[in-house]
Amino acid sequence: MTTTPLNSTFLKEASYDTGSRTLTVVFANGRTYSYQNVDQTIFQGLITAESSSRFFTSNIRDSFTTTG
Repeated sequence: MTTTPLNSTFLKEASYDTGSRTLTVVFANGRTYSYQNVDQTIFQGLITAESSSRFFTSNIRDSFTTTG
């Protein structure tokens, strides 16, 4: 699993498990959510985005099944 800190006031870090295709996001408030069936390109987009918060809102938040 790859864990990457995010430069965001809203998001703290993101992890990606290639085997299960699960993206785990830790928010600045300490809450953790896991998103299922996420392509690795989405994880790459999140960690390289100019604004990871905007990328998350536009491409992840309402697009994948979540637990957390």
